[in-house]
Amino acid sequence: MAKLRVHSKGVMQETVRAIRRAKRILVACHVNPDGDTIGCQLALGLSLLQMEKKVTLISQDGVPSRFQFLPGSELIVSESDESVDLAIAVDCGSERQLGRAHGIFFKAKMTVQIDHHDFGQPFGKIQLLEEEAAAVGEIVYDLIHALKTEITPAIATCLLTSIIVDTGSFRFTNIRPKTFDVCSKLIKTGVDLRHLIEESYWQKSRSSAKLSGYCASKAQFSRDGKICWSIAQQKDFKRFKAHLSDADTVADDLRSIEGVKIAVVFRETERKSFRVSIRSGDGINVGLIAKRFGGGGHHNSAGCSIPATEKDKTKFLNALAELTGSL
Repeated sequence: MAKLRVHSKGVMQETVRAIRRAKRILVACHVNPDGDTIGCQLALGLSLLQMEKKVTLISQDGVPSRFQFLPGSELIVSESDESVDLAIAVDCGSERQLGRAHGIFFKAKMTVQIDHHDFGQPFGKIQLLEEEAAAVGEIVYDLIHALKTEITPAIATCLLTSIIVDTGSFRFTNIRPKTFDVCSKLIKTGVDLRHLIEESYWQKSRSSAKLSGYCASKAQFSRDGKICWSIAQQKDFKRFKAHLSDADTVADDLRSIEGVKIAVVFRETERKSFRVSIRSGDGINVGLIAKRFGGGGHHNSAGCSIPATEKDKTKFLNALAELTGSL
């Protein structure tokens, strides 16, 4: 299925028409949500409420504590059996990422996928896709403008959070001139950018900080030091009273270690599998490896799930070693 770019006026207009025709709309995010998917979900949801639509916002894993400050976060539910006319997925590279929202999503008469993943698998009847977008927030910004709804400070806060998180606080190579143009317009609504960056990206809960420090203390390295990994087990989360989302920043912390080109965190889930978070530098494309193991993402930030066994972990690390010559 060919990808349709967001800058295609036809695709954008088709999305706008679908939204205007619908009375009941579902907006879904991906499992284990980050700031990009939650920020886009809320921004779009608040815009749809302006249009007096009946809106359901669903996230099977709820809202991570670090993003509960976002306007409208209390509207997000973990499950729903509501029938809808239109279902929209934001920041989902494949239908698998919908998790338990998969059933209600595909019961809708019309489906829309809004995404920017390099290695995505298109699944919506309407596909609003743009790989070049630094964050899905850029695409949702264009959509809100096309809908002609007001970008309030609350909506701007959610969209800026999307961009801040997916650009690594404006440090990643995915930034383009349009990124700053969009941010400039959003800041003009009155958002305190410095405070928002601090709260949405740099600030950590005590649980997250303790978990990160513990994972760093038991980190392991490849012989050449280019690959670093650590395991966060269920007992570790209980020990530090942490949630799975509290481990989101651990991979970034490991990646900052001198000489490390690829950082990996294996998070043990209650189902005895590993949720794997991967970060890379120097243009190393870890998204290819994530896709090989059933996941996806971007060149320097990706993830997947594998069985929680030593054999599977070793197989995964060996695949990453192929990228750095660390074998």
